[in-house]
Amino acid sequence: MKTVIIVGNKAKEAVHAAVERLEPWLARSARVRVDLDLDSDLAAEGVDFAVVLGGDGSVLKASRKLAPQGIPLVGINVGSFGFLTEGAVDQAEAILGDVLEGRYKLTTRMMLKCVLERDGREVLNTLGLNDAVLARTALSRIITIDFEVNGELVTTYRADGLIVATPVGSTAHSLASGGPIVFHNLAAFIVTPICPYTLSNRPLVLPSDWTISLAARDWAERPGVTVDGQVKEELVEGDVIRVQKAPVPLKLIQTGRNAFFETLRNKLAWRGEPPYAR
Repeated sequence: MKTVIIVGNKAKEAVHAAVERLEPWLARSARVRVDLDLDSDLAAEGVDFAVVLGGDGSVLKASRKLAPQGIPLVGINVGSFGFLTEGAVDQAEAILGDVLEGRYKLTTRMMLKCVLERDGREVLNTLGLNDAVLARTALSRIITIDFEVNGELVTTYRADGLIVATPVGSTAHSLASGGPIVFHNLAAFIVTPICPYTLSNRPLVLPSDWTISLAARDWAERPGVTVDGQVKEELVEGDVIRVQKAPVPLKLIQTGRNAFFETLRNKLAWRGEPPYAR
């Protein structure tokens, strides 16, 4: 019998309602543990997979805990967007029934490791599924960012910030800043400046085995680094941010209900032709 853990955004009433519905249903054919805060020792409990109830933010939060444990997740959308989830909450029993009976595909998604170095020590060391962002925190003044790969200076940006995204994150903040859409199961970094102060700046797609280094200088107010929009740290002068491919990927359960290009069309209103072409 499989062991399943249910996690999610406990601030949403709809998540608690979904737990009340799904916990007894799952318990008919699996051992079920509810831990919305993900405080459990997952390895000790022998969890086979996690059901994440919420939106994309819930999946991002869960991925940082589940990926190092090698525990696959399946997302059930109880949010407003749910780009990273497998389906809506009204499909939950059908989705989870397929998973329990083995009708699914296990895929992996590259994650990044973000390390903030200050005076020769690590101030922050965290994983991310979407992106690491160095950006200003004040309402005015752009910042200057030195951008290096493998110890070599690539360029110096004058911008509101710089995004280093995974392929999963290419359809998030990076896309909103003019970055490309990159298929989610590729391994690459997408580097996208935020509002760069030049007409010639373009996003870069770089190999995933390179080390990216960012350092901010010449700022009026302290900038900050955020990972997946959830882990945050304010910077001080001399800080260096290093981004690498994480040593472990996220394992993602797919039942075929959430095809990549269909999701682009439905969630992002993406289309290949202008409306007048019909």
